[in-house]
Amino acid sequence: MPDSRPNPNIWGNIITCGEIAIGIYEIVGEYKKGLMMPKKMAEEILPQTVIDMAQKDGENLCFTDELSSSIVADELIEQGIVTDPEFIARQEALKQLDDAGMDTGFETFNEIDFELEIER
Repeated sequence: MPDSRPNPNIWGNIITCGEIAIGIYEIVGEYKKGLMMPKKMAEEILPQTVIDMAQKDGENLCFTDELSSSIVADELIEQGIVTDPEFIARQEALKQLDDAGMDTGFETFNEIDFELEIER
């Protein structure tokens, strides 16, 4: 049976690792965070361009950058493979943070002017 544990050479020391669907893991490591899934499953549901972004780890693919892990997460949710409400809520929250048009209630400021005010 192949070893499906997260590879520390890719992730570093594992901080959290949760199974969000059968064989699909959401991983936060010392160096990277993202998703790990079986290569065979990824080839069935993901475009080749996304698969090419993954780091290969035996029979698994690791999506460790924000773009690829976001695309993979969206596809897994859209196809109903991942139904974990907490994972879905986190993905929605990340999308809202990335939405430049969304008002977060924080004002932008000019850092140079801010530093000058502090020095006065």
